[in-house]
Amino acid sequence: MPKSITVDRVSKTYGSGEDAVHVLDDISISIPEKQFVCILGPSGCGKTTLMKMMDGLIDLSAGEIRIGDNVITEPTPEAALVFQNFELFPWRTTLENVELGLEILGVDKSTRRERARTWIDRVGLDGFEESYPSELSGGMQQRVGLARALCVDPEVILMDEPFGALDAQTKDKMQTQLLQLWEQEKKTVVFVTHDIRESIFLADRVLVMGTKPSSIVEDIEIPFERPRWKRRVEIENDERFAEIEQLLRERLGLKAEEEPEVVQ
Repeated sequence: MPKSITVDRVSKTYGSGEDAVHVLDDISISIPEKQFVCILGPSGCGKTTLMKMMDGLIDLSAGEIRIGDNVITEPTPEAALVFQNFELFPWRTTLENVELGLEILGVDKSTRRERARTWIDRVGLDGFEESYPSELSGGMQQRVGLARALCVDPEVILMDEPFGALDAQTKDKMQTQLLQLWEQEKKTVVFVTHDIRESIFLADRVLVMGTKPSSIVEDIEIPFERPRWKRRVEIENDERFAEIEQLLRERLGLKAEEEPEVVQ
């Protein structure tokens, strides 16, 4: 069952004294169950730090994070994290990588293999069960990572720039496949990205983080109805898409520079 995420006045500081680096400052976010939220922000603003704190991988300096009613203090099977660099074990096959989370949870071999094969099929990798990561393209490796996350049936999926290393065409296909799976599963999703257009196409809401020490400087509701994956061109040509893109660019400090004077 999907659950809500609450980030309540969270701050993060590395080090102490003169060497202290204040990364996150008093961040509060409320994400209802089944909502798809994208987080945008400049490089180094703490997006990945916030994501890892949601997954219980990094301690908080102040505040509290909850999934449903459960306070997150350590990694939990309620959340699954999908990384940009795939994080697949090179000595394990596709099947063995996908079933890894279930193996860690102590699920018996027969059950976990059946569930892993189901998700391998659902992400379009049927026939590649015995392939190793080195034998798969970047897009295929990321589908393995996505299947591994979904295989444990988490309440929340955390995705840290999962398509950032992919070429444009593969990224387009992965965005479409992700939306198709999300429409079927309706998990709560938090998706970190640098890609403004990606965030508008995927999300119900886009949160913008400022520079360090970071806080949420904008929270934008995306108005386009779902399902969207069938209407990508229509949505991206909608004048509201351009307006939201311009607003996000401004909040990220990416305003277009004035035209230079023409010397006669």
